[in-house]
Amino acid sequence: MLSRSVVYGRGAGVLRSRVHIMSIPEGLDENRRGHGLTRRGFLLAVGSASLLAACGDKAPPVATAAATPPAAKADTAFLDLSHALTGKTDLDPATADRIEKAFAQLQPELHAQFPALVTLAGQVSGATALVAAAGEARPAALAIITAWYTGTVGKGVHAVTVSYRDALMQRCVDDGLSPPTYVQGGPAWWTAAPPAPIRAHA
Repeated sequence: MLSRSVVYGRGAGVLRSRVHIMSIPEGLDENRRGHGLTRRGFLLAVGSASLLAACGDKAPPVATAAATPPAAKADTAFLDLSHALTGKTDLDPATADRIEKAFAQLQPELHAQFPALVTLAGQVSGATALVAAAGEARPAALAIITAWYTGTVGKGVHAVTVSYRDALMQRCVDDGLSPPTYVQGGPAWWTAAPPAPIRAHA
């Protein structure tokens, strides 16, 4: 390290200051300029290598057609049976899947009758006629209808909820009322005039 005294002067006033200047030892500066890396180049190289190492493990894997098997086609037999039993064509497939799984777990004896109802639904037209022709599978048919309307499967403490907001029983009044715990506005929203559909039936 070299030290130099620098003199600043203006008029009669003179200010002396000692400035420390970093220098490179003799010989090293010549070698660096001739053959080696500069300090800036060295720092850039180290920084780039560190960045590549940090990001290397986070790079997304390359997807291949063979690595991703095609999605299996969903079984719509129970959903089609539900359409036939309820007379509704806009039932939610996810809710249908939950209902069937709940029957398989909680009431397997009713679930075992579903295949017979599926076959019968392809032969009989109309929900009322389907239930009347169900024979021994009639309890299973009624249980399916109950599950769609109440949003529950099973009885007592063992019952499970498979749907609440979209249970079919909510549709009877959804033109003017929302399901309990679902508000339609701010505080005291129920004090406003009823919707037109409700006033028409009053």
